[in-house]
Amino acid sequence: MRTLIILSLIVSIFTVSNFAWAASCERCYARIADGQAFCEACTLNKDKDLSEMKSSEEQIISTIKSSRESYRNALTELIQFYMDIGYQSRVKKARKELKALNKIPQLKYLSADEDVSDISPTQNIEEANILFQDGKNYKNILNLASRKSKLSYAAARLKKILDEYPESDVADDAAYELAEVYESRHFKDYEGSVYYYKKCFELNPNTDRPARYMAARAYDMFLHDYKEAVRHYEMALKTCRDEELLRYANERLAALRSEGY
Repeated sequence: MRTLIILSLIVSIFTVSNFAWAASCERCYARIADGQAFCEACTLNKDKDLSEMKSSEEQIISTIKSSRESYRNALTELIQFYMDIGYQSRVKKARKELKALNKIPQLKYLSADEDVSDISPTQNIEEANILFQDGKNYKNILNLASRKSKLSYAAARLKKILDEYPESDVADDAAYELAEVYESRHFKDYEGSVYYYKKCFELNPNTDRPARYMAARAYDMFLHDYKEAVRHYEMALKTCRDEELLRYANERLAALRSEGY
């Protein structure tokens, strides 16, 4: 009987304690009394000017985004280098690393009104225009003997637009043209092509190019990443203006969904 009384007291104390400390501080998650929002320490600091902290946050996030882009660009250049010298085993390794990088979720830490770093490609820049036309000229040369080298020249010029003139109004078109170069039978770099198709519609969500459809097709036909294919086909249905491509997108979506994707 005595044991039961002691156990009852312990349970009662534990229950009351949990009830009294049922909440957590919204900042540091320390346990606080129910009905409060902040612990004592955070209450003293909650009115502190956060502008300096916000500035630091934006700088760190900008560094992360820049580092991601530099890493991806370096891998793309490495793939191109190995392709140029015919080192296929290392091409496969670099492509595998790029594929893994592209699958890492890139979380958006800032809200739309906070993130002011996104570039809008709306400026008419003469240097970018010249590079774009030059790149297209090389891309369209049909001489089979020098086709691959001409495509390499085209890729270098188109990539320079994205690296040096991302605010140019031809940047999204340059990304699309570059994606086609990487997808061509001379390169068959499908991870690279997907990246630049996506870059196209990220730079210009209203692009006339069927970039979302082409990204979906590359995921579907070449990379066999059917979940991403479904996601991009769905986006293509909302934006693509080409009736033939829309018909095919609907057909592939139906087929992939029937397979459980």
